Amino acid sequence: MGTTYDQATVEKICCRLRGLVQDAFQKHLYTTAIFYADKLASLSHFEPEDLYTLAECYFKNHEYRRVLHLLRQHGNIVGSDERLKLLAAQSLLACKDWEECLRYLEDHGCDEDSVADSKMASAFALLRGRVYEVTENQKEALVWYERAIQLDAYCHEALDRLVGTHVLPLEQEMALLRSLRLHEEDEWLRHMYSAKLAAARSSCGCAAPAGFAAGAPAGSASAPSLDIAASWWGRGRRRRLRQAFDGELPGTDESSASLLPAPLVRNGDTLAARSTKFFYEGDYESCYQVSKRVLEVDPYHLAALPVHIGSLVMLEKKSVVFYVAHQLVNAHPATAVAWFTVGCYYYMVKKYQSARRFFNKALALDHNFAPAWIAYGHAFALQKESDQALAAYRTASRLFPGSHLPWLFIGMEYVRTNSLQLAQQCLDYSRTLMPTDPHIYNEIGVVAFHRKDYRKAIEFLQQALSLCGAPHEAACTNLGHAFLKEKVYDCALGAFQQAHGLNPQSSAALSGIAFALQLLDRPDDAIEYYHRSLSINRDDQFAAEMLNYAVQEAAEQPCSMEL
Repeated sequence: MGTTYDQATVEKICCRLRGLVQDAFQKHLYTTAIFYADKLASLSHFEPEDLYTLAECYFKNHEYRRVLHLLRQHGNIVGSDERLKLLAAQSLLACKDWEECLRYLEDHGCDEDSVADSKMASAFALLRGRVYEVTENQKEALVWYERAIQLDAYCHEALDRLVGTHVLPLEQEMALLRSLRLHEEDEWLRHMYSAKLAAARSSCGCAAPAGFAAGAPAGSASAPSLDIAASWWGRGRRRRLRQAFDGELPGTDESSASLLPAPLVRNGDTLAARSTKFFYEGDYESCYQVSKRVLEVDPYHLAALPVHIGSLVMLEKKSVVFYVAHQLVNAHPATAVAWFTVGCYYYMVKKYQSARRFFNKALALDHNFAPAWIAYGHAFALQKESDQALAAYRTASRLFPGSHLPWLFIGMEYVRTNSLQLAQQCLDYSRTLMPTDPHIYNEIGVVAFHRKDYRKAIEFLQQALSLCGAPHEAACTNLGHAFLKEKVYDCALGAFQQAHGLNPQSSAALSGIAFALQLLDRPDDAIEYYHRSLSINRDDQFAAEMLNYAVQEAAEQPCSMEL
């Protein structure tokens, strides 16, 4: 005798199937969930709720084409259910059908005028922003990200894309944070985003955002050095470094993090912002210690990785970069930061062609990954391939209009090629974006030096040093050269000695000291420093030539012999 499946029996079966689907779903057994959800949808004649359950199971199992096929078959239901529309748009995005996704969002009334729920409208706006961003329509992407935030102040993806990433000018970022309509008990969120913004806008002398500085080769004693990659120790370095080693939280009172609930002060995102701040201040050791702590708790905290890798590069920890690159490629082969790290390793071992290949691979995965664009330009600049370097820096300036760094590096490249007028324009624009970065004033001083306006060069170089938390070798060396041209030899000697104290292995500083001593009629002392310079850099033709003159001058001086 056959079993009779009346309506009541079918309802009971559907009720049990829903329980089985939810149980499998919670256990992440998506194939099992799909099996039962398919039977459920058939038995319930594809009721909207059961249709959504089946489509969601397909989506979670990464069967995006299957989601789209299912929803096309039941277009009459999809048209009246915003959740199904969102799932269809997300599936198109996952399939990388960018144009089709945008057309779908436009044709199906997925905007705030047609969608009653503001949070759902925010999700649709976010999707539009992502589509425009991936198709390199930066202007429209920013408009829709801001719209997503206006509709839902808790849309983290949109906020994370806009705050602290230099895609907006500083004033707009601050206005955006002020405009967030948050619940009074959620003000900590505003402070958390403010901490991220403050970290990215620190101005005590970083060389690249979450990357590293590519210094040009140090100049001879006859011209200023253009090297801005020398180690830079910001304000409070020793105190913060000691705190980092002691397990304390460095600089807690220095940012919005002090306004967070106590448990969140040591949260990974808060510490990632703190390490970013240290990197931008040039305090690479503290940056390394804090980001290391984040990664010890969560080895794959992607927000902390770029500055962690940047600090390792600046601290010349090649073996650690190699190990981290190996781990990231194994764990996250589809992320830009993994291949960026590989490129950093080859950059450190001076295999620039290989470095460019991996930076390019990182950019293929994420066209908007700022550190890779900057590093890509550096890898060209160090081999004096100006056109390619400038192209990379210009792309970075277009993608990140709120950052002064691409314009700084463009200016440096124009200085290297002696295009001084263009260099001045780029550096002036960089200064409008970040008026307190000492590197900019150092480079403007270099431009003034090349134009033989030595007084102006001294003024800008002294201003660069006044903005530093501590003296900077390249600025001191450049200042020494400017003083030499003005024939203020005592001041030149002092500047070179300060540069030597910061980096005892700098042959340029030693040559500068020697030359200043020689001009002060102290050839014997000059000879000693020329020898020390040549022991570090035997190819320094200026030092070798001037050593001969110093020896002759010493030989011509009268000797006083005491019996």
